[in-house]
Amino acid sequence: MNSTINAIRVVLNGGLPPGTNGNPRPYGMPPFAQQLSDEDIAAVLTYVRNSWGNRAPAVSPADVQRYRSVPVE
Repeated sequence: MNSTINAIRVVLNGGLPPGTNGNPRPYGMPPFAQQLSDEDIAAVLTYVRNSWGNRAPAVSPADVQRYRSVPVE
């Protein structure tokens, strides 16, 4: 995807899959908003978006900052 918002929000806020009867407490990704700077998150996401044969635009620290300050709906 060209948009970076979903990837940025998952790194900032973490993500948990829905619980099911068979797995009521699934493992999820913790939030990293407090541990990583905008530059760190941009570097990680740029790497992921350009690995394994992908060719996506780089994520900028300004993109991360913009979505860091926007509340999740």
